[in-house]
Amino acid sequence: MDILKELKNGSGYAVFNIENIKAFEKLRNLFLKRIYVKNYSNNIDTLRKSLTKMNKAEINKTMIKLLSFTNLSEMIVSSCPKLIKKLCGEELFIQRRAHIIINLPGHGQPKQWPHYEMISGLSPFSYVIWAPLHDLDDDGGIYYINQHKSSKIMKKEEHKGLVNGPDVLNLMQNQKPVKLKFGEAIIFNPFVIHGNTPFNSKYARIACNVRFQSCNKPLLQKNTDYLKYFKFAKN
Repeated sequence: MDILKELKNGSGYAVFNIENIKAFEKLRNLFLKRIYVKNYSNNIDTLRKSLTKMNKAEINKTMIKLLSFTNLSEMIVSSCPKLIKKLCGEELFIQRRAHIIINLPGHGQPKQWPHYEMISGLSPFSYVIWAPLHDLDDDGGIYYINQHKSSKIMKKEEHKGLVNGPDVLNLMQNQKPVKLKFGEAIIFNPFVIHGNTPFNSKYARIACNVRFQSCNKPLLQKNTDYLKYFKFAKN
């Protein structure tokens, strides 16, 4: 698959293998050291099982420990240098603080509504990389809507003066989340509608994501505070 063509003219998203898996394993190991949960060994699946026994308030307190993980954005983009350089060159604007996302299983848990990055005020020249910190063997992943279908839905909503109207919310029905192995990731452009649905599992889902763009492309107002400069080191 030609990922660049897929992002620009195809579905708008693509699954790819993380190039520097050792760097990504280092990222996961640092995450395991910085997060604190009682009664778990330094193992991702043990942590995931422990998280399912916690309520949202307890998880939020746990996530505060990750505020010191200030180089997460750099670590994610540095694990995918060839792909990102092809897309954006060697000098980037990257998200100041990449996200670690923890989702708990069960149909009573919050879900992420269908949305696209442009609605959040991000630049049309930006991209997102989303990667799980473990294998996704169940339906705990994220679903993506082809950018051409997404565009039709967005135009229809815009014409009606709606945000997250029936056409978008109906997308949550019967969606099949993408299943990934650790070491695989998804990259998508800001026009792709995506979200997640409740899932049944013994384990919580843990993933990370980061937004970035070429520093040679225009920034929107939000991006001036949201992003920071980054340059790939010379080999």
